[in-house]
Amino acid sequence: MQTDRTTKALVGDTLWGGIISTTIRFLSTLVCVCALAVPAAAQLTVRRDLSYAIARTVADTTMARCLTENLQVSIHVIDSSGDTIVALRGDGARPFTFENSYEKAFTAVAFRRPSAEMQAEYVEGNMTRAQQADFPHVVMIGGGMPIIADGEVVGGVGISGAASTATDVCVQAGIDAVAAQLR
Repeated sequence: MQTDRTTKALVGDTLWGGIISTTIRFLSTLVCVCALAVPAAAQLTVRRDLSYAIARTVADTTMARCLTENLQVSIHVIDSSGDTIVALRGDGARPFTFENSYEKAFTAVAFRRPSAEMQAEYVEGNMTRAQQADFPHVVMIGGGMPIIADGEVVGGVGISGAASTATDVCVQAGIDAVAAQLR
């Protein structure tokens, strides 16, 4: 009887030991394979953004053009993530224009198009634009333009303080001043 118990115990231990050992080896192999596969698929993304020098040139040229038109404005130049690079508040610009110029730039970057186009669609009754108007930092008002380099939005300019028909000319002058550097 003692022998049968010992034999059964050994067979049982060997059987379970084999299953556990095989399972552990399988799981270890699976973990190693997964660990090696993930880094092979994961890569860093490449993002192009405006340099401070380019952003400053855009802002200064835009402001200079507005001053020739006697416009009292605020200007924001932001990167492709919506972070401010340069912000200017001109003499006589009303207090709300500073935040409004940021939101116009943000809208242009977020939707990759001039905010005046968004405004036109909103005014026409586009329900999608009506819903998007409630997004944080989005405004359906002209005065925001994306800055595009090789078909990619790399930043945006927003201007507030005068009618968008007047300010769009100022912003375009700022973007034109760096056009060669955007290629």
